[in-house]
Amino acid sequence: MNKVDELDEIFVEKNETEDKKLVVDILKPLVTIDNQGNISFKDAYNSLDEMKKALIYLVCKKAILLRGIEGFVEPSGPAEVSKGAFISISSAKNALCTHYNKFLKKEKEGYIVLNHNLRKIKELLLK
Repeated sequence: MNKVDELDEIFVEKNETEDKKLVVDILKPLVTIDNQGNISFKDAYNSLDEMKKALIYLVCKKAILLRGIEGFVEPSGPAEVSKGAFISISSAKNALCTHYNKFLKKEKEGYIVLNHNLRKIKELLLK
């Protein structure tokens, strides 16, 4: 006789499906990513300010990891974000360390977007 736990209805192994949907919603109007992890920016990306571009780059890194592309790590430092997002190093530092630090987590030598903040990031970008 198996005992049923009512909490089984809300507990899952991983909320990855929800995370993937939010990542797609955020990135689809702005970028495409090929199977080697190369990011191509659409015209809409160019209209964003440099701070938001830094955030988009971090979400791209999350997408690459969720896709399972080998050879990438999620944490990104200011120098990588500056180069990858085509923004100034000062904007990258400001975005990661000050402006969006409430959405990010410092991990090793870089920053990552916390999964539970993807919805907030989506709302921020739609403003």
